[in-house]
Order: sequence, then structure tokens, then C-alpha cells
Amino acid sequence: MQRDVFMSNQLKLSSNPIIGIDRFSDSVNQAFCPMNCESVSDIRARNFQGQLVSNTLNKMHIARISSSALDVNRSKQHISEVSGCGYYLVKFQMKGEGIVQQCGREAHLRQGDFVICSSSEPYKLLLPTDYYQAVLTIPQTMLQDIFHSPDDYLGIRMNSQFPIHGILSQFMFSLTQRLDLLEPEIIHRLEANILDLLITSLRSEEKVTRVLPDNSVELHLQRIKRYIELNFKDPGLSPEDIAKAVNISKRYLHKLFKEEGTSVSTYIKKNRLDACRRALVNPELQHLKTIDIALDNGFGDVSHFHRCFKAEFEMTPRQFRIKHLAILS
Repeated sequence: MQRDVFMSNQLKLSSNPIIGIDRFSDSVNQAFCPMNCESVSDIRARNFQGQLVSNTLNKMHIARISSSALDVNRSKQHISEVSGCGYYLVKFQMKGEGIVQQCGREAHLRQGDFVICSSSEPYKLLLPTDYYQAVLTIPQTMLQDIFHSPDDYLGIRMNSQFPIHGILSQFMFSLTQRLDLLEPEIIHRLEANILDLLITSLRSEEKVTRVLPDNSVELHLQRIKRYIELNFKDPGLSPEDIAKAVNISKRYLHKLFKEEGTSVSTYIKKNRLDACRRALVNPELQHLKTIDIALDNGFGDVSHFHRCFKAEFEMTPRQFRIKHLAILS
């Protein structure tokens, strides 16, 4: 049997281009674990190009990997070829898009998103165009000792628009861009920082998902509502954007809200109105005009904002502000 992943404790591969799918596949298998890599590019396989730089932290490993379009498959046969403890691979999509399939789930990764995979379970990774990923590899026992159930999050997309996920992703991007420039002792010290950010990220996700089944209606609604709450200030936010972001159809999106007795547009409007209401009664924001508050919170049409606000609160924004600031004074 082969030894488990990361056969060299101080593996560092050249950042020079790797030419050909076979050479690239050998480098990936050496750096991570046995898997099958196939070029999906229209060009011939021998013209395939990739790069892979990997380095050791303390107990974890970090890699920067990019290549032409690629399909990756880690099968049960591959898993049987290794011995020892498994690893979690945290895959950060830094350029292009990727689709990760594991444990019956599918995560569609866009720039900044990440997903957790387990080397102990089969998975597929589809990279339809040129891409760049940062990959953090953590011994399973190490992560399980400090977080109770990492396996519950396998194959779930961690959206970079959720603040803590975005912070971790940006940190990994900065680190991997400088991976071959940093001194080894500096890289080693960063392990605790990365782990702390990852655990914080998982705990934040836990509060939202409560580890519900991935096809749960409640889970879908929670993710949709969180996405809206993070993006309602965008005046162009649409059902199409939301459905794409949470990997569901637009029809299913509307169905979920209809079953709650409301609509997607009503929920977006409610978030915008609540944000405007809070701003209007905030003494520190008295210098802002009503029109500025409306525009800052996603209302592209001021007349529409006034109509919506009066219908919701039974007074104009100006009347509402005067009344509530007088109460506070």
C-alpha cells in the first residue's frame, strides 16, 4: 500500500509550468492523494498546462494549484490504495468556477467561495475553464479534536459573501500568492491563525444551517434569506441572482416563498425598508438626506421608496424621522 497523502513532510513543487496532463496528474497525486485527473480542454492533452506549489505549515499543508480545464475523480479504489488517517481538503476557488460533488451534495464554487472535502470519501471536482485554487489540507483527527462534526459540512458551499468566509478566503489568497516567498518559520506560525479563522467560519455556518439535510426546505430558505440579507443593498438584486447563488432554480425559489405566504420581492423590500427605518431614527445619521438613505439601501427609485415606506409605516420617511428623533431627544 502507498503511504497516505503528503508523503514528503517538506514537499515544495516548482512554480514553473507543468506541461502535459500526465505530468500534472503525477504531481497532484504526489502532493495530495491518489485521484484521476483528465483534461477537458479542446487542445490535445500534451498541451495541457498547470502549476502546483505546495508547502508545509506545522501539521497542515497548503498548496496553490492552477491549470487548464480539468475533471478530477477520487474513487473508492483510490481510497483503498492509501493507509493511515485521512485528511480534510479545504478548497478555495480563487479564479474561475468549480463544481465539487461529495456525500450526495454539489457545491458550485465561484471566486472566493470554498468547500470542505474528505479524502476518506469519494468526490468529484469539475473545473470547466482555467482556474486557480488554494488548497488547505488538515489531518482529520486534528480538525475533529477542535470542531465536533466537520463531516456535516462536506460538500457545502461556503459563500464568500458571508463576511467571515470572505475574510478567510482573502487571507488564503494573500498567503498562497506569497507561498514561495515566505520564510519557513513564518509559514509555520500562520497555522494557528488559519485554523482559528476556519473554526470561526464553521461555527458561523453552523448557526445558520444547524446541520440540516442539504435538501431541506428550511436549509434552502435560511441560505436564501442570508444571501438576501447580505446583498439587499444592491439595487440590481434579482431572483435570478439569488437562485444562481444558492444553486436552485428560480421556479423553486418562488415556490419556497409562496409556501411562506410571501414573495422574493417582498422579502427583499422588507430588508431594505427595515434598514432605512433604522437609519432614519439613528441620531448619528441625521446629516444624511432621505434620498441618500434610500439609495444606500437598494432603492433605485426614490418615489417607489416613499410609496413603499408610507404603505409599511403609515407615514412618510420625513414624518417618521421627526417623530422618532423627537422621542429620543
